[in-house]
Amino acid sequence: MMLTTEQLEQYKEKGYIRFDNLFTPEEMDRVCTIIDEFDAESERQLNAKGAQFNSIPKQINFTSGLNFMHPDLQRFIADDRFVDITTSILGPDIRLYWDQSVYKRPEADRDFPWHQDNGYVPTEPVHYVTCWLALEDATIENGCIWIQEGTHHKGFVEHVRTEIGQVCYDGDEEGTPVELQKGSMVAFHSLLFHRSTPNRSQKIRKGYVIQFSVEGSVNPTTGALFRNGPIIARDGKPAYTSFQSKDEVKAEVV
Repeated sequence: MMLTTEQLEQYKEKGYIRFDNLFTPEEMDRVCTIIDEFDAESERQLNAKGAQFNSIPKQINFTSGLNFMHPDLQRFIADDRFVDITTSILGPDIRLYWDQSVYKRPEADRDFPWHQDNGYVPTEPVHYVTCWLALEDATIENGCIWIQEGTHHKGFVEHVRTEIGQVCYDGDEEGTPVELQKGSMVAFHSLLFHRSTPNRSQKIRKGYVIQFSVEGSVNPTTGALFRNGPIIARDGKPAYTSFQSKDEVKAEVV
């Protein structure tokens, strides 16, 4: 499913591409069943410790590094569909940059503010791709993400740290909602302004955020290579073979 010229032009101009029904409901059920268990344990710890920056008990919970927690999840993030999308946008050699579930509970009554993903960790090269995958339907009612089209052209914008997350914009622009059916996904530029709104429904809004960068990306502040997951593509072709632990990935020689 290599990307079309029209899709790539939209990404270049507007900063995002949506992929409707990219994965089947059955595929999402298998992934969601695994992540639900990790979220439940993470939520128990969060309730015991209290708020941990962006994660707030009974409101919103981020569980990161999932690919290291279960071989089926690591295999999933290396699926050929991710290989095709990321190599079309970034180039031939791709590594998982970061992955996390984001479960927004019905009690979440405030926005997750406008930000660029680069506002959390500096990255060189600055451009990586965020894939926001709907494990269940993401709607305006339950707090889907909103974007400001074309804002990636602004380059990196300095962020202000607040009690509810990093903020790059606090103006009146409402943005565009990105509602997604279960198994659908939006892939967007790491510099694109985006936010999410409160969950007004009675169910948990479940998303899986999977980010990919070119192999060799570093933190320009520390010089450290990003090693938060496996290489998924070399020379434009799938490169993943088998499960790697966090220690094995950290020690990998490329």
